Amino acid sequence: MSEDVKGGDDAKEPAVHDGSRVGAPEGPPEETHFKAIILEKIDPNLFIAKPEYLWKPPGARAVFGGQVLGQALAATSQTVAKGLSLHSLHAYFVRAGQPQHPIVYDVKRIRDGKSFATRQVAAKQEGHWIFTMQASFQRPEGYSVCHQAVMPPVPSPDSLPTEQERHRLLLADPGTDPLLKQMLQFRLKHVNPIDVRVVLDSINWSSKEAEQFRSKQTLSGLGMPSQLMWFRVRNRLPDDEYVHHAVLAYQSDAGLLGTARVDIPWRQFWQSQPMMASLDHAMWFHQPFPLWRADEWLLYVMYSPRLSGARGLSHGHIFTQEGRLVVSCTQEGLIRLGTDRDLPPFVQTPSKL
Repeated sequence: MSEDVKGGDDAKEPAVHDGSRVGAPEGPPEETHFKAIILEKIDPNLFIAKPEYLWKPPGARAVFGGQVLGQALAATSQTVAKGLSLHSLHAYFVRAGQPQHPIVYDVKRIRDGKSFATRQVAAKQEGHWIFTMQASFQRPEGYSVCHQAVMPPVPSPDSLPTEQERHRLLLADPGTDPLLKQMLQFRLKHVNPIDVRVVLDSINWSSKEAEQFRSKQTLSGLGMPSQLMWFRVRNRLPDDEYVHHAVLAYQSDAGLLGTARVDIPWRQFWQSQPMMASLDHAMWFHQPFPLWRADEWLLYVMYSPRLSGARGLSHGHIFTQEGRLVVSCTQEGLIRLGTDRDLPPFVQTPSKL
């Protein structure tokens, strides 16, 4: 696993941010941009997501949480004045949304100040609230001091196989677990609008190559399971920062909760009949658009400091290919094992420390 990409706060950003940089998809922006976040505006504060655009992942019990998050942000962003840029959001997933019914997003304009604007949005489906979020927008300001975490050295995205290539290689490998092969067959039927290139995840976590890579990572030394993957939207997006914010929110939910269970043996975890669901999600946008774009390569570094009480806590940092930290995320979610169903509450398990 070669390591040929690294960066930090001094990483140089190219001067051009029009999608023509290295790592950007070819072709002009799509007219419909990113279909997963498309909403119909009913009135100035009310928006609706139609069922034909909703997606429930294979084997999941609900609409993809990242899609609800992205749509809520898309709705909220349409209610703020120009010149204000998203800097943070805090959300709770209340009920499981279903793809056969529309989702209504109701935005409340909490405050409009000179420097900041605050919005609250709630999503309702079939008469029940399923999601709530607050978002804060800031007018960009000058600053003279800053610092950031350093992006870990990882293989470049172009040196890694696509999701479909990787899945086919695993399916052709006689050493691949039959249960994993069954799940990969389902995944191949879905065309992901996001191009993902995996550096480290639950599938390759125990491989010798991954163990060598992890031995060099600070996160492993702290006893924290981690996942690292590159991603970008497959097609060009319009030069609209709110579209890029919503798309990044969509993708930020992919794999973040699962990081908390990465070091549990793969077959053991899935045979335990697990139930996983996002509970809350927060994001902080450190740099404004267009210093980053969702249609150019971004590295998602995820790690989990704690799994306890059937809840997993995970953090994530998103870097540009040049090494600039642009977004940080935190999520807590339910990780309930069916095999734990008869255990009494507050059972203490041995610590790894």
